[in-house]
Amino acid sequence: MIVTCPQCQKKLRIETAKYAGKSLSLSCRNCGKAFPCAVPLATKILVAHGESGVCQSILDICRKDVDEIMTCTDAGMARQLLARQSFSALLLDVALPGAFPFQLIDEIQQSGQLIKIILLPSVYNRTAYKRKPSSLYGANGYLELHHLPDRLIPLLHELVPDLALKSSPLPSMKDQGDERPLSTKAGINQQAEELARLLIADIALYHQEQIDLGIEHSDLSVRLIEQLNEGRRMLSCRIPQAELDKQDFLLSALMQFAEARKKEMHAGDEDAHE
Repeated sequence: MIVTCPQCQKKLRIETAKYAGKSLSLSCRNCGKAFPCAVPLATKILVAHGESGVCQSILDICRKDVDEIMTCTDAGMARQLLARQSFSALLLDVALPGAFPFQLIDEIQQSGQLIKIILLPSVYNRTAYKRKPSSLYGANGYLELHHLPDRLIPLLHELVPDLALKSSPLPSMKDQGDERPLSTKAGINQQAEELARLLIADIALYHQEQIDLGIEHSDLSVRLIEQLNEGRRMLSCRIPQAELDKQDFLLSALMQFAEARKKEMHAGDEDAHE
């Protein structure tokens, strides 16, 4: 943490972790001016991501800059940690197993917690069906996974001003993001369902407005026909066609997402009318 002497503007460094939550009386070594300084509580971040490798990458990126980082790989554990502890920021996987992102964000907002939320899209193709999100479900920002090394720390510093930047940004990762691995223990049918869920979570982030309009006008699959076709093409690259011919995995995942989103929208309307 850097503080400035009110008299001579000399910069002074304070060990945030050592004095977190304390009120100090400082004396400027340059001009001798004495002045009070309140040191904020230590910065604590929760990383909720379904892929443990991504959690580890974020730990490696942030360990020099963040006082404490906790990780979890499903919504149930995320809810438990959020209920028991206070965090400065939440890095949230849009395809986190166990909940859709808007559900967790709404729960956090309803609880009154002051926490900055950064959404992390899935990475299957850097450009397919993607554009800048028109809405983030109430989150404060989002980052593509391949931008984590060079943009995560600056974004955290922007959202959580008390976070001290101690390390230099790491080199950018390749533009083409790696595909998230599917469980090798699951059968082909389960792999297809999981991949469809990941794709829909990603598509939904970039086309939330179209999804909400599609739910309202009952023409969701028509509004997203281009994105669904691209998603099916990506499914066919990973799943045998014989399995895909049995059912429309992507449409099923979209309907599950839409049903949950519809309940959330109606709940919001009811709250607005009270």
